[in-house]
Amino acid sequence: MAAVFGLAIVVCPQYGMAQRFSHGGGGGGARPAPMARPAPEARPAPASRPAPAPRQEAVRPAPAVRPTPEARPVEEARPTINGGSRNNGNHDLSRPADARAGVDVHANINVRNNVNVYHTGEYRGVHPYAYHPYRPYYWGPHWHPMGFFLTSLAADAIWFNFNNQRYYYDDGCYYLPSNGGYSVVPPPVGAVVPSLPDGFETTMVGNDTYYYFGGAFYVQTDQGYQVVQGPPGAVITELPTGAVDQQVNGEDILVYNNTYYQPITQDGQDAYEVVPGPGQ
Repeated sequence: MAAVFGLAIVVCPQYGMAQRFSHGGGGGGARPAPMARPAPEARPAPASRPAPAPRQEAVRPAPAVRPTPEARPVEEARPTINGGSRNNGNHDLSRPADARAGVDVHANINVRNNVNVYHTGEYRGVHPYAYHPYRPYYWGPHWHPMGFFLTSLAADAIWFNFNNQRYYYDDGCYYLPSNGGYSVVPPPVGAVVPSLPDGFETTMVGNDTYYYFGGAFYVQTDQGYQVVQGPPGAVITELPTGAVDQQVNGEDILVYNNTYYQPITQDGQDAYEVVPGPGQ
């Protein structure tokens, strides 16, 4: 029995192998090609999303216009005492509006208040009349009033010819020969001297500059200082001895060398202003 089982084992494997390789034609057949899988169906493209609409900010409504307040009725003027006015906040209401605003309404304006209208040609002076006593003035020991006599002159005195006369000039004084000496005479208008002594004054009349010393007025030229007639409007501080006081319409007018001077006050000091004489 065992022998039969062993023989079967030997024969069976061959039979089994024959069964494995006996499919198809001789020599063994190839495996059939696998069936082609159907192509997958194309998926439809996803629908595109619509672009988001732009945001629109809400328009704010315009603020309501406030109604204009009703105008207040004008206050009735309060009664004043003794004709005075009310002081609103310490404002100086007596001045012009520009002045209260800090604007100098008098800048570069020559306001001539209280001008004096003279009897002499109705000259309108720059300064009002202000009487003060006349005090004769001397310009040092080398200056002399008109009519003063000297027997000799200083060695540095100069001489010049003017209107067919030989004049001598020294320290603001003019001399002519007289009785063996020299007498002080009025400065000849038009004469020119090289210099003026120390102590002369400068005065302006309009845009013109004048120099004053010892009762004489000068203008500067290329040759020196020329004697001129006293110009109306010129203001000087001193008058020499020899001035004459004249009453004109109740006012004291001083006259020196045919020039008329009105007493005035300038910057708190006594002074004199040249004014036209009678008939001028």
